[in-house]
Amino acid sequence: MIRPASESDVVAIGDMIYRWSGWQRERAETIRKALHGASHQILVAELDGKVVGVLHQIFYLDILNAGLNSHINFLLVEEEHRGRGIGSQLLNEAIKGAKEEGCIETHVDTIYKEAAEFYRKRGFKDDGIWLEFALLSAQ
Repeated sequence: MIRPASESDVVAIGDMIYRWSGWQRERAETIRKALHGASHQILVAELDGKVVGVLHQIFYLDILNAGLNSHINFLLVEEEHRGRGIGSQLLNEAIKGAKEEGCIETHVDTIYKEAAEFYRKRGFKDDGIWLEFALLSAQ
């Protein structure tokens, strides 16, 4: 089942991000802020009462395109549940939400070849290069 994340999902989301990234950072407060922020959408995939997937989408005004866009900040599915369509369901729900918000485009970036192929198979096109400048070092 795909649904909007709630306060009761904060720990599960933080744990999932940690298992994927290995970054020792406290995320609970940031997740809570995003849950209540009008410019954020956090979706979770739940299976047998357990969160097994999460997607974070950010909405922002794009003055170049003169409208609202969205960026899929990340989409994670627990490794043992991959290949079952959960990521596709999360992505489809996010795209539906972006359309409902009136977005012109939805963007995503990744450094993973498999993830890039996942998005391409679902209609995303290569459009430039994503560059990053770290303002804080990883902890």
